[in-house]
Amino acid sequence: MPARPAVHTIVVCLPTDATPQSMPALAATRLVAQQFRPAGPVGHFAAHHRLTRQLLHRYQGYAAGGPVRHLDLAGMRARAATSAVWLWHRWRDVIDGTRDAQPLSAFVDRHRDEPARWPLSRAQQAYLAQPRVLAMTTYNAAYRRQPIPIADIEALQVGLNSYRTLAALAAVPGDALAADAANWLTPRSGRLADQLDYLYAANDHIDRLRPNEQLVAMAAWPLA
Repeated sequence: MPARPAVHTIVVCLPTDATPQSMPALAATRLVAQQFRPAGPVGHFAAHHRLTRQLLHRYQGYAAGGPVRHLDLAGMRARAATSAVWLWHRWRDVIDGTRDAQPLSAFVDRHRDEPARWPLSRAQQAYLAQPRVLAMTTYNAAYRRQPIPIADIEALQVGLNSYRTLAALAAVPGDALAADAANWLTPRSGRLADQLDYLYAANDHIDRLRPNEQLVAMAAWPLA
């Protein structure tokens, strides 16, 4: 059975006159233009304003969207950084005694450069067979409610401070940012350097928004 397309959380910037009722349709139009199928708003943002009429789907301190001034973006970043510190220390205990692992991108490169020698199945198996990756997957099998993301291995290996910073940067923008009708930001690849390029650009755009400009978070998956 073919794998289902991955669902993404995409943050869409909307103008000041967007209402909570119009946000989903406006955001969906942007996503369709980028070849994504919208699945609806998601409660991605922490909200610190008690008035709910300007927020989309506010529930238990979270909302799917609203004016920037009503969203606790700084709090989201701070909590993500705190959680990252705790996760990094747990990861260090799990992988103690293992050597640094090569990221998945290194094996994808082997497959791309020598597809006959490195078919995709062999590249995937070689990546997963690394002792550090095995330690993480073994831990995740035993503690499924609190897994350590295997995809984070490159960032985890850089060190605590970098991982904490990366988590803070990743807290708000989602997997892609529809900055405006002509400006779509997303990582070029899963490589850490490309992720950082995206996160710096996305956070810079968000931090430049005026307090009454709006953000909405949508779940979506690629059409292709």
